[in-house]
Amino acid sequence: VAMAKVIKAFKLKPDCHCTSKYLNNLIEQDHRHIKVRKTRYQSINTAKNTLKGIECIYALYKKNRRSLQIYGFSPCYEISIMLAS
Repeated sequence: VAMAKVIKAFKLKPDCHCTSKYLNNLIEQDHRHIKVRKTRYQSINTAKNTLKGIECIYALYKKNRRSLQIYGFSPCYEISIMLAS
């Protein structure tokens, strides 16, 4: 389903072959902060909530990095802005 959407969106031929062997590396680099070994958790819910928090903070960081405002980045400030709106 996802591949069909990509083929349709970019008007590719169905037999188009991607030759970039580094494309997967770029995708995997985005998740390297999650793959780092963490301490052992006593329950799955604790681990799930921790990973959600890590992903949220990195999403906020990436949003600011795109707008070139990485200096002075504060997760607490970003969350307070989100809660205020």
